[in-house]
Amino acid sequence: MSVEKISTLSKLTRTYRLINAEAERKKRSVFSIIQEMIHLYYKIGIGPNYYLQAGMADSTMTWDYKCDHISDADYHKSLDKLNPRAYRKITQHKLAEKSFLQFANIPCAAFIGFYEPIKGFDAKGSVLTNEQQLSTLLASYNGQAICIKIPEGYGGEGFFAGKVFVEHDEVLLQAFNENKAHTLTEVLSRYGQTIAKEGLLFEEYINQHEGFSVFNPSSVNTLRVWVLQQDNAIKVIGTYIRVGRDGKLTDNGGGGGIMCPVDVNTGVVDKGLTTSIPFREEFEQHPDHQAQFYRAQLPCWPEIIACAQDTLRKLPYTRFAGLDIALSTEGPIIVEVNVCPDKNGAANGKIRSRALKTAADKLQ
Repeated sequence: MSVEKISTLSKLTRTYRLINAEAERKKRSVFSIIQEMIHLYYKIGIGPNYYLQAGMADSTMTWDYKCDHISDADYHKSLDKLNPRAYRKITQHKLAEKSFLQFANIPCAAFIGFYEPIKGFDAKGSVLTNEQQLSTLLASYNGQAICIKIPEGYGGEGFFAGKVFVEHDEVLLQAFNENKAHTLTEVLSRYGQTIAKEGLLFEEYINQHEGFSVFNPSSVNTLRVWVLQQDNAIKVIGTYIRVGRDGKLTDNGGGGGIMCPVDVNTGVVDKGLTTSIPFREEFEQHPDHQAQFYRAQLPCWPEIIACAQDTLRKLPYTRFAGLDIALSTEGPIIVEVNVCPDKNGAANGKIRSRALKTAADKLQ
């Protein structure tokens, strides 16, 4: 038997085991679930993995809701109409994205500087191309919290958050999840060739609202908000809050983070789940320290919705985005603009993604 056939057989066996486990969990027959999976595959093109992650074996979930999701092919075809590829670079690079947000007067974390051997500059436009210049700049933030990002990093890659200290004229940085301060040289060495290839973005750290930090204080917990232009109206069609694990700095699902759907109309949080489990196993509290998710009311909900709508309204040639929004003590903050967000977010966040196809089909 060829390696390809063995791999296919292994995948089928694994899928069947998951279906069997889901049938036991949902008190349904294996046959009825497979039959429904096949029906949905031929009707809307979604596969068994998406079906399981979305929890579609749940007998309380309506057929109408299940049919309001779209396939990966339809999703990307719709995106090509809604968000032309030529304009996606506006937000793909965090420096360009930061420039747009500040120019459009959209709330975001304050820019400190872009550190790069040739093109680096700080918030005042001064050159920022060597470690001595960076050290001088960061010394002015003594005692303050900052963060470092890789300009085109994703999934929390290379993210640093901590405080700046100056001792004996030397700049030290201590990450929030570490017990020891390190010299600037030591912290920069962690990035290797990334500095020469991409540079590093330095920002002020977001002082998180207690209404968000209550879910997990070590991470900046953000909302992923799907916002769509439908004809001449801009609407939020779905959202979920992402919460980090105990002691972690980021809330990304790839790092074990938790996702909880949020009611668009009320801002009330639903049960949480993790993407590390291939089916929808929900829980009402944080698995690490039992902070309550389920039925929690998020603060400043009208302001968050308005911020999302205003951001998409100002983005040129963009009719859809998955916005990452934090809540600071001063209000909503745009952390990141995703013009091609992960489609599986619709499964995790209970978002009716067919709205994208409907909007795209109306465009010429």
